[in-house]
Amino acid sequence: MQRWKNIGFNVLLCLNCFLLVFVIAGDKLKVPSWLQVAGRMHPLVLHFPIVLLLVYIIWKWTSYKKASLNNDAADWFLLATAITAAITADMGWLLSREPGYNADAIALHQWGGVVLTLLLFAWYGFRNTKFFNAGWGTATAAGLSFALMLVTGHQGSTITHGENFLLAPVTPEKVKVPVALDQAQIFTDMVMPIFEEKCMSCHNSKKAKGQLIMETAALLQKGGKHGVLWTSGQPEISLLLERIHLPEDNKKHMPPVGKPQLDEEEVAILYQWIKAGAPFDKKVIDIPETDSLRILAAGRFGSGQEEHYAFAAASESDIEKLTNTNRLIQPIAMESPALTVNFYNQQNFSTAALKELLPLKTQIVSLDLAYMPLKEEDMAVVGEFLNLRNLNLNFSTVPGASLAQLKKLAFLKHLSLSGTGVASKDLAVLTALPQLQSVYLWNAPGADKDIAALQKANPAVRFETGFMNDSMMLKLNPPILETEQRIVNGGPIYLRLKHYIKGVTIRYTMDGSTPDSVHSLVYKDSVPMDHKGIFKARAFKKGWIGSDSVAASFFQNSFRADSIRNLTPLDSFYKGSHFAKTLIDGDKGDFNFRNGKWLGFRRNRMEMLMRYPEPVTVSSVTLSTVVDMGSYIMPPVSVEVWGGSDEKKLTRLSVLHNPMPDSMRAPYMWGYECNFKPVTVKYLKVVAVPVSKMPAWHPGKGQPGWVFTDEIFVN
Repeated sequence: MQRWKNIGFNVLLCLNCFLLVFVIAGDKLKVPSWLQVAGRMHPLVLHFPIVLLLVYIIWKWTSYKKASLNNDAADWFLLATAITAAITADMGWLLSREPGYNADAIALHQWGGVVLTLLLFAWYGFRNTKFFNAGWGTATAAGLSFALMLVTGHQGSTITHGENFLLAPVTPEKVKVPVALDQAQIFTDMVMPIFEEKCMSCHNSKKAKGQLIMETAALLQKGGKHGVLWTSGQPEISLLLERIHLPEDNKKHMPPVGKPQLDEEEVAILYQWIKAGAPFDKKVIDIPETDSLRILAAGRFGSGQEEHYAFAAASESDIEKLTNTNRLIQPIAMESPALTVNFYNQQNFSTAALKELLPLKTQIVSLDLAYMPLKEEDMAVVGEFLNLRNLNLNFSTVPGASLAQLKKLAFLKHLSLSGTGVASKDLAVLTALPQLQSVYLWNAPGADKDIAALQKANPAVRFETGFMNDSMMLKLNPPILETEQRIVNGGPIYLRLKHYIKGVTIRYTMDGSTPDSVHSLVYKDSVPMDHKGIFKARAFKKGWIGSDSVAASFFQNSFRADSIRNLTPLDSFYKGSHFAKTLIDGDKGDFNFRNGKWLGFRRNRMEMLMRYPEPVTVSSVTLSTVVDMGSYIMPPVSVEVWGGSDEKKLTRLSVLHNPMPDSMRAPYMWGYECNFKPVTVKYLKVVAVPVSKMPAWHPGKGQPGWVFTDEIFVN
């Protein structure tokens, strides 16, 4: 038995020597990948020495001076404790060498583990000496070991679970002072609390997983090793939301399985914040009451001067009946009788749609008619909503003279007229409104002339004309392409563009090249597109930085198959609305690849067989795809076209091998065109091969990629 004790002691000695080498060498040692695996077992094995040490201390304290104490068993127990502690410390050092751990932040935990390990080694090595045989010697060692274990364990839990994890249940919580709605900051009071509660336990200065620290606005904007967390104004391609929306069993999903997950409202706040440009210093009250972020905030903050409405709530059945895809009606806050109404899709707007709301005119306090084609009679209807507090007419065609119809709105506080054609003389009638507080007039040049005089005469009303700074050049937004059709058949498509900044010049190209401010064609009323190709347009204005391009691909389809069938199984999640027929229905998809217009292939390559009622002579086949690298949707590795008069005897007509991207970029659509000599066929087979393993630069390296397609064009 003594022989085995000696072997155990030698193992213990070696483990402690390794630990001292690790400590002395510091950052000079490089940890190979196989040892990284051992290091990651540190959280798994650390419980063994903790339990053994606690049992041994209790055993020693309760059995002190008892003749029945089995010294041999006690020696084995202490040896097991010291060995497991040394293994845990060695593994912990290996884990600390991985990226993401701040050396200063974990120093106390690291050194606590080292000292505790060496103390247990000394305790076992000198257990039979006079010092330890004396009662006070054992008590001292036990007390020191217990204290070190508490301190080291507390520091470890802080790294893993956040500050004060161990003592949180017995520590009085810091009561947060309620924030009033008119004082609430979007980032500080809505966004940051989500990060603090759901993200910061893994992404802090002590434990920066993925080299990402989320403790300050500056560190959030910096991002981590996988890049920045968001693209301002584009939540759908932002890394933060991509990780949140991944399935929970995906190892890239955030927060990880076992950690508290974000609820729907928290996800909505992050989405709307990024969509609004991810502002860090904006107040909630600086955004319109009809804005989604403002609505979300209404349920979180008290108003300081909360308004109580004297009218009763409307019938839920009436609200549901009047809500449709062009008009959204909802309460401004939970349990409130007041309603907010948003109109969408200007092409479907009508005076009748406004009049349909008159049964709810008592409850409607906020109305959003931005971008709508308003006429005099529409404003007469708006004047009937006597309880209106907020009215948004931004970029609408509201006639300036029709503002007189609003003189009955005694409760109106905020009116938005940005981007309209109202003149300063049209605003005079508004000054009679008793509760009016603000009028927003950004990009309403007709109102600029006498606005200073109007402001001076009406100091209680704030006339906001926007940001002015002659020393700063701002970048224009890209033009908006209003035409949704992308398939050119039987005549040209007339492309219509617009821009919300008045006075811009829109220039375009039709060959895929980037428009410039000098040589490219100038957009006037519309652009006829009668051929397949890539259309690009940019906006320019003196004193501004030219915009990025808006781009769209256009396709032709000379021959429509009468049937199509899949030769390999479709992915169960992305089967389109009519399965394989999705590829020949002439209905192009957009960047929302979950809308039923796309087929997805991941486990199997795509193989589609098209049949024509009569033989056709073809020379090109184009596979229309979307590429969204953040969602693991990549270009196909290759596209093949097979053809013939007998479906069982097809000849390969063309194969296209596609280069893979070498870095992350924003989602885009692309048509992969296979050209070949004209051939007469009755059957065509199109094959697309998805990426078997994502490239090394991608966060999902090694995992299979997707191919998404919505149409096959044959010419």
